[in-house]
Amino acid sequence: MANQLLNISMITNEALFVLENELTFTNCVTREYDDRFAIAGAKIGYTVNVRRPARFVGTVGPNLNVEDFYESSIPVTLSTQFHIDTQFTEADLLLSLDEFSMRVIKPSVRAVANRIDADGTLIGMQWASNAVGVPGTPLSSRAPALQAGAFMDSEGCPPEERCLILDQWTHSYMVDALAGLFNPQAQISEQYRKGMMGRDTLGFDWYKDQNMVSYTPGAGGGTPTVNGANQGLTAGWAQTSNILTTAWSNTTNVLNVGDIVTFAGCYAVNPQNRRSYGGNRLRQFVVRPFVGTPSAGTFTSSFATANNGSGPVGPSAGTIAGGYYTSGASTGPLQFTVAPAIITAGQFQNVSASPTAGGAVTIFGAGFTGSSPQNLAIHKSSFTIASADLPLPGGVHFAGRAADPQTGLSIRVVRQYTVNNDSIPCRFDVLYGWAPIYSELAVRAAG
Repeated sequence: MANQLLNISMITNEALFVLENELTFTNCVTREYDDRFAIAGAKIGYTVNVRRPARFVGTVGPNLNVEDFYESSIPVTLSTQFHIDTQFTEADLLLSLDEFSMRVIKPSVRAVANRIDADGTLIGMQWASNAVGVPGTPLSSRAPALQAGAFMDSEGCPPEERCLILDQWTHSYMVDALAGLFNPQAQISEQYRKGMMGRDTLGFDWYKDQNMVSYTPGAGGGTPTVNGANQGLTAGWAQTSNILTTAWSNTTNVLNVGDIVTFAGCYAVNPQNRRSYGGNRLRQFVVRPFVGTPSAGTFTSSFATANNGSGPVGPSAGTIAGGYYTSGASTGPLQFTVAPAIITAGQFQNVSASPTAGGAVTIFGAGFTGSSPQNLAIHKSSFTIASADLPLPGGVHFAGRAADPQTGLSIRVVRQYTVNNDSIPCRFDVLYGWAPIYSELAVRAAG
């Protein structure tokens, strides 16, 4: 019986299958697939809005008190079109699907999957404001996992679908440190046999991901304080807040995007009961890029790169944008952006009060000058990736697209003859964007 040529449908479906199975961080978050752009063809810059559930305060007593129904949404910009370009012969198409997948599809799509995952872990690090651990000190006990779980409990996080994702070195330390932890025998056996932490351990499913981000805090300097009272919102919802501070070291790069800071007098509250948690624990905020021009100090933007490719650009929520803040002259003034927004009352209250005027500003990991791995404890609803169909061009050797609403992913494969060098290149494309939904449900575990 003659060999049968592999067709485009077989290739694209196999590519989607490989893509899904090569993802780690991405498989632990909400995934949104939107085919509304499939007819006209999706392009970089399209936006998909993901709804956040409404919240209510409630009323004591018999009198009716109707609250406004405020359902916020997060824009997920399809900001990255990433592709791998290769070529194969007609003879390659006569191979079995397993052989073709091993030789052509897997090496190509692994690079796509790693780029998606690397972008996701960077978004996770840049938006997660709660943090545990000590930068520069490897995680080697169960305490950081338990503390991360406590943060998530305090933020009203459901107990299901929690994941703890570690870089490969931190994972090796934790497997060794927790080898004697009381667990079911089968779980300990699996840990020993595979060198992997088990599922459902200390409240998390554990994963290892080589794409986890390392990070160095800003230099800080001076004795920074909050400059002004009543900063933040008293009602409604926003994703970020701008805050005025002073008394930093003059004209110094004091903060980086991704730094975590606390403000005196600004305590975290549980989102459901609006009461301070953890014995009056200061709310942690993560430093975000400034949109526009700060009224004090300066912000210099930079756009992150991952896997040797240029990152997406722009200040939107899903953008992987970096940068740093420089304090002003004389008294060291600085205005910078933090997430989550400071909200002191209403349905979305997240702090007990505005930062105290003249109160201290403290940087998590201040004084540490090395690079610290930023492991992530996340709930599925903390972040999302959105993917959309790319258009299928006409007049080519073949073009196909595979999408799965269940996995939230779409991949396109196009093959075409090139007359200028007498070859038939092929490309594997994805179009996607990352964004936080409830980044308060994520915790960075510095190592």
